[in-house]
Amino acid sequence: MSEAADPCAALIREADPDRFATARLAGPLAPRLTALYAFNLEVARIPSVVSEPMLGEIRLQWWRDAVDEIFAGQTPRRHEVVEPLAETIRAARLPQDHFEALLDARSYDLVGPAFDDAPLLRAYLDGTSGRLMQLAALALEATPEEAAAARRFGRGAGLGALIRARPALYARGADPIPTPAPLDRNALAEGRTPEALQATLRPLAKEALQDLAKARKTELRPQVRPAVLAGWRAEAALIAAARPGFDLFHGLPAPSEFRRRGGLALRVLLGRW
Repeated sequence: MSEAADPCAALIREADPDRFATARLAGPLAPRLTALYAFNLEVARIPSVVSEPMLGEIRLQWWRDAVDEIFAGQTPRRHEVVEPLAETIRAARLPQDHFEALLDARSYDLVGPAFDDAPLLRAYLDGTSGRLMQLAALALEATPEEAAAARRFGRGAGLGALIRARPALYARGADPIPTPAPLDRNALAEGRTPEALQATLRPLAKEALQDLAKARKTELRPQVRPAVLAGWRAEAALIAAARPGFDLFHGLPAPSEFRRRGGLALRVLLGRW
Protein backbone atom coordinates (compact mmCIF):
# COMPACT_ATOMS: atom_id res chain seq x y z
CA MET A 1 0.00 0.00 0.00
CA SER A 2 1.37 3.44 -0.91
CA GLU A 3 1.59 6.27 1.58
CA ALA A 4 -1.09 8.10 -0.38
CA ALA A 5 -3.42 5.17 0.32
CA ASP A 6 -2.21 4.82 3.91
CA PRO A 7 -2.57 8.15 5.75
CA CYS A 8 -1.20 6.59 8.93
CA ALA A 9 2.10 5.81 7.20
CA ALA A 10 2.36 9.42 6.09
CA LEU A 11 1.82 10.55 9.68
CA ILE A 12 4.56 8.43 11.21
CA ARG A 13 7.13 8.77 8.44
CA GLU A 14 8.54 12.03 9.81
CA ALA A 15 7.51 11.79 13.45
CA ASP A 16 8.54 8.18 14.14
CA PRO A 17 11.07 7.08 11.49
CA ASP A 18 12.21 3.91 13.28
CA ARG A 19 8.69 2.55 13.54
CA PHE A 20 7.94 3.68 9.99
CA ALA A 21 10.95 1.78 8.66
CA THR A 22 10.21 -1.40 10.60
CA ALA A 23 6.49 -1.36 9.80
CA ARG A 24 7.33 -1.62 6.12
CA LEU A 25 9.06 -4.93 6.83
CA ALA A 26 5.67 -6.46 7.65
CA GLY A 27 4.67 -6.59 3.97
CA PRO A 28 0.91 -6.92 3.45
CA LEU A 29 0.31 -6.48 7.19
CA ALA A 30 2.23 -3.19 7.34
CA PRO A 31 -0.99 -1.09 7.43
CA ARG A 32 -1.90 -2.77 10.70
CA LEU A 33 1.33 -1.54 12.26
CA THR A 34 1.07 1.96 10.83
CA ALA A 35 -2.46 2.26 12.22
CA LEU A 36 -1.26 1.27 15.69
CA TYR A 37 1.77 3.57 15.51
CA ALA A 38 -0.30 6.50 14.28
CA PHE A 39 -2.71 5.95 17.17
CA ASN A 40 0.23 5.93 19.58
CA LEU A 41 1.61 9.10 17.97
CA GLU A 42 -1.71 10.93 18.26
CA VAL A 43 -1.98 10.05 21.95
CA ALA A 44 1.68 10.61 22.82
CA ARG A 45 1.82 14.10 21.37
CA ILE A 46 -1.23 15.39 23.23
CA PRO A 47 0.88 17.20 25.90
CA SER A 48 2.75 19.12 23.19
CA VAL A 49 -0.40 20.47 21.53
CA VAL A 50 -2.39 21.60 24.60
CA SER A 51 -1.81 24.55 26.88
CA GLU A 52 -2.99 22.91 30.11
CA PRO A 53 -3.56 19.40 31.50
CA MET A 54 -7.36 19.70 31.50
CA LEU A 55 -7.40 20.19 27.74
CA GLY A 56 -5.14 17.18 27.43
CA GLU A 57 -7.57 15.11 29.49
CA ILE A 58 -10.35 16.11 27.09
CA ARG A 59 -8.32 14.93 24.10
CA LEU A 60 -7.36 11.74 25.87
CA GLN A 61 -11.03 11.07 26.67
CA TRP A 62 -11.86 11.58 23.00
CA TRP A 63 -9.54 8.70 22.19
CA ARG A 64 -10.94 6.57 24.99
CA ASP A 65 -14.42 7.10 23.58
CA ALA A 66 -13.26 6.36 20.04
CA VAL A 67 -11.70 3.06 21.14
CA ASP A 68 -14.76 2.13 23.21
CA GLU A 69 -16.98 2.72 20.17
CA ILE A 70 -14.82 0.45 18.01
CA PHE A 71 -15.02 -2.40 20.50
CA ALA A 72 -18.75 -1.82 20.91
CA GLY A 73 -19.16 -2.49 17.20
CA GLN A 74 -20.22 1.04 16.32
CA THR A 75 -19.29 2.79 13.10
CA PRO A 76 -15.85 4.34 13.75
CA ARG A 77 -15.47 8.08 13.84
CA ARG A 78 -14.52 9.72 10.54
CA HIS A 79 -10.86 10.33 11.33
CA GLU A 80 -7.73 9.47 9.38
CA VAL A 81 -6.41 7.33 12.26
CA VAL A 82 -9.58 6.03 13.91
CA GLU A 83 -10.92 4.32 10.77
CA PRO A 84 -7.69 2.39 9.96
CA LEU A 85 -7.34 1.57 13.66
CA ALA A 86 -10.84 0.09 13.68
CA GLU A 87 -9.97 -2.04 10.64
CA THR A 88 -6.82 -3.28 12.36
CA ILE A 89 -8.56 -4.07 15.65
CA ARG A 90 -11.25 -6.07 13.89
CA ALA A 91 -9.00 -7.83 11.40
CA ALA A 92 -6.44 -8.88 14.05
CA ARG A 93 -9.03 -9.30 16.84
CA LEU A 94 -6.94 -7.20 19.19
CA PRO A 95 -7.95 -7.12 22.88
CA GLN A 96 -9.39 -3.94 24.34
CA ASP A 97 -7.54 -4.12 27.65
CA HIS A 98 -4.19 -3.33 26.00
CA PHE A 99 -5.59 -0.09 24.59
CA GLU A 100 -7.11 0.85 27.94
CA ALA A 101 -3.80 0.23 29.70
CA LEU A 102 -1.91 2.31 27.13
CA LEU A 103 -4.32 5.23 27.46
CA ASP A 104 -4.18 5.03 31.27
CA ALA A 105 -0.38 5.15 31.18
CA ARG A 106 -0.40 8.08 28.77
CA SER A 107 -2.38 10.12 31.29
CA TYR A 108 0.90 10.56 33.21
CA ASP A 109 2.32 12.49 30.25
CA LEU A 110 -0.11 15.32 30.98
CA VAL A 111 1.69 16.16 34.23
CA GLY A 112 5.27 16.04 33.10
CA PRO A 113 5.86 13.16 32.97
CA ALA A 114 7.13 12.96 36.55
CA PHE A 115 7.45 9.72 38.49
CA ASP A 116 7.76 9.44 42.24
CA ASP A 117 9.53 6.09 42.22
CA ALA A 118 11.10 3.47 40.00
CA PRO A 119 8.13 1.02 40.15
CA LEU A 120 5.84 3.70 38.76
CA LEU A 121 8.32 4.38 35.97
CA ARG A 122 8.42 0.67 35.12
CA ALA A 123 4.62 0.55 35.07
CA TYR A 124 4.57 3.53 32.73
CA LEU A 125 7.06 1.91 30.35
CA ASP A 126 5.10 -1.33 30.43
CA GLY A 127 1.83 0.47 29.74
CA THR A 128 3.17 2.57 26.89
CA SER A 129 5.96 1.01 24.86
CA GLY A 130 5.37 -2.48 26.29
CA ARG A 131 1.69 -2.63 25.45
CA LEU A 132 2.23 -1.00 22.06
CA MET A 133 4.82 -3.59 21.07
CA GLN A 134 2.57 -6.36 22.30
CA LEU A 135 -0.29 -5.01 20.19
CA ALA A 136 2.03 -4.78 17.19
CA ALA A 137 3.03 -8.41 17.65
CA LEU A 138 -0.59 -9.50 17.95
CA ALA A 139 -1.41 -7.53 14.81
CA LEU A 140 1.19 -9.69 13.06
CA GLU A 141 -0.61 -12.79 14.37
CA ALA A 142 1.84 -13.60 17.16
CA THR A 143 1.29 -16.52 19.48
CA PRO A 144 0.63 -15.69 23.17
CA GLU A 145 4.27 -16.52 23.97
CA GLU A 146 5.57 -14.28 21.20
CA ALA A 147 3.27 -11.45 22.27
CA ALA A 148 4.44 -11.72 25.89
CA ALA A 149 8.07 -11.58 24.76
CA ALA A 150 7.29 -8.52 22.64
CA ARG A 151 5.77 -6.77 25.64
CA ARG A 152 8.86 -7.48 27.77
CA PHE A 153 11.12 -6.30 24.97
CA GLY A 154 9.00 -3.17 24.55
CA ARG A 155 9.24 -2.36 28.24
CA GLY A 156 13.03 -2.49 28.11
CA ALA A 157 13.21 -0.65 24.80
CA GLY A 158 10.94 2.03 26.20
CA LEU A 159 13.58 3.07 28.71
CA GLY A 160 16.11 3.35 25.90
CA ALA A 161 13.75 5.62 23.99
CA LEU A 162 13.13 7.68 27.12
CA ILE A 163 16.88 8.10 27.65
CA ARG A 164 17.24 9.43 24.13
CA ALA A 165 14.33 11.83 24.65
CA ARG A 166 15.40 13.10 28.06
CA PRO A 167 17.37 16.19 26.97
CA ALA A 168 14.22 17.51 25.29
CA LEU A 169 12.08 16.53 28.28
CA TYR A 170 14.38 18.27 30.72
CA ALA A 171 14.37 21.36 28.50
CA ARG A 172 10.62 21.67 29.07
CA GLY A 173 10.94 21.15 32.82
CA ALA A 174 9.96 17.50 33.08
CA ASP A 175 11.47 14.97 35.50
CA PRO A 176 11.05 11.66 33.68
CA ILE A 177 13.50 9.70 35.85
CA PRO A 178 13.02 9.45 39.64
CA THR A 179 16.07 10.57 41.64
CA PRO A 180 16.54 10.57 45.44
CA ALA A 181 17.09 14.34 45.47
CA PRO A 182 16.12 17.27 43.21
CA LEU A 183 18.30 17.46 40.13
CA ASP A 184 20.77 20.26 39.55
CA ARG A 185 18.86 22.26 36.94
CA ASN A 186 21.82 24.51 36.28
CA ALA A 187 23.92 21.49 35.33
CA LEU A 188 21.19 20.27 33.01
CA ALA A 189 20.88 23.69 31.41
CA GLU A 190 24.63 23.72 30.82
CA GLY A 191 24.57 20.27 29.24
CA ARG A 192 26.11 18.42 32.20
CA THR A 193 24.75 15.18 33.60
CA PRO A 194 24.32 15.29 37.42
CA GLU A 195 25.92 12.38 39.28
CA ALA A 196 22.61 11.63 40.99
CA LEU A 197 21.02 11.06 37.62
CA GLN A 198 23.87 8.82 36.47
CA ALA A 199 23.57 6.74 39.65
CA THR A 200 19.79 6.43 39.25
CA LEU A 201 19.95 5.49 35.59
CA ARG A 202 22.57 2.79 35.98
CA PRO A 203 20.42 0.09 37.69
CA LEU A 204 17.37 1.00 35.61
CA ALA A 205 19.35 0.55 32.40
CA LYS A 206 20.78 -2.76 33.60
CA GLU A 207 17.31 -4.00 34.45
CA ALA A 208 16.04 -2.94 31.02
CA LEU A 209 18.91 -4.80 29.37
CA GLN A 210 17.83 -7.90 31.30
CA ASP A 211 14.31 -7.43 29.89
CA LEU A 212 15.73 -7.43 26.38
CA ALA A 213 17.81 -10.53 27.09
CA LYS A 214 14.89 -12.44 28.64
CA ALA A 215 12.60 -11.48 25.76
CA ARG A 216 15.13 -12.83 23.26
CA LYS A 217 14.94 -16.26 24.85
CA THR A 218 11.64 -16.63 23.01
CA GLU A 219 12.08 -17.50 19.35
CA LEU A 220 10.05 -15.12 17.21
CA ARG A 221 8.91 -16.16 13.78
CA PRO A 222 10.08 -13.86 10.95
CA GLN A 223 6.56 -12.54 10.41
CA VAL A 224 6.45 -11.24 14.01
CA ARG A 225 9.92 -9.67 14.16
CA PRO A 226 8.95 -6.31 12.59
CA ALA A 227 6.98 -5.60 15.77
CA VAL A 228 10.05 -5.78 17.99
CA LEU A 229 12.51 -4.32 15.50
CA ALA A 230 10.86 -0.96 16.21
CA GLY A 231 13.03 -0.84 19.35
CA TRP A 232 16.29 -1.83 17.67
CA ARG A 233 18.16 1.35 18.74
CA ALA A 234 17.31 1.00 22.43
CA GLU A 235 20.09 -1.39 23.40
CA ALA A 236 22.88 1.05 22.53
CA ALA A 237 21.31 3.73 24.73
CA LEU A 238 20.84 1.28 27.62
CA ILE A 239 24.41 -0.01 27.42
CA ALA A 240 25.72 3.55 27.51
CA ALA A 241 23.50 4.50 30.46
CA ALA A 242 24.55 1.41 32.40
CA ARG A 243 28.19 2.56 32.42
CA PRO A 244 29.65 4.85 35.11
CA GLY A 245 30.04 8.47 34.01
CA PHE A 246 27.30 8.32 31.38
CA ASP A 247 26.98 11.64 29.55
CA LEU A 248 23.33 12.25 28.76
CA PHE A 249 24.02 15.07 26.34
CA HIS A 250 27.01 13.75 24.44
CA GLY A 251 27.07 10.02 25.13
CA LEU A 252 24.48 9.15 22.51
CA PRO A 253 25.51 10.74 19.20
CA ALA A 254 22.79 10.57 16.58
CA PRO A 255 23.81 8.31 13.69
CA SER A 256 23.58 9.52 10.13
CA GLU A 257 20.59 8.43 8.08
CA PHE A 258 22.88 6.09 6.15
CA ARG A 259 24.18 4.39 9.31
CA ARG A 260 20.69 4.21 10.82
CA ARG A 261 19.29 2.44 7.77
CA GLY A 262 22.36 0.26 7.46
CA GLY A 263 22.15 -0.82 11.09
CA LEU A 264 18.53 -1.85 10.70
CA ALA A 265 19.23 -3.65 7.42
CA LEU A 266 22.02 -5.63 9.06
CA ARG A 267 19.74 -6.77 11.87
CA VAL A 268 17.12 -7.87 9.40
CA LEU A 269 19.71 -9.76 7.36
CA LEU A 270 21.06 -11.55 10.45
CA GLY A 271 17.63 -12.18 11.93
CA ARG A 272 18.52 -10.20 15.07
CA TRP A 273 16.17 -8.07 17.15
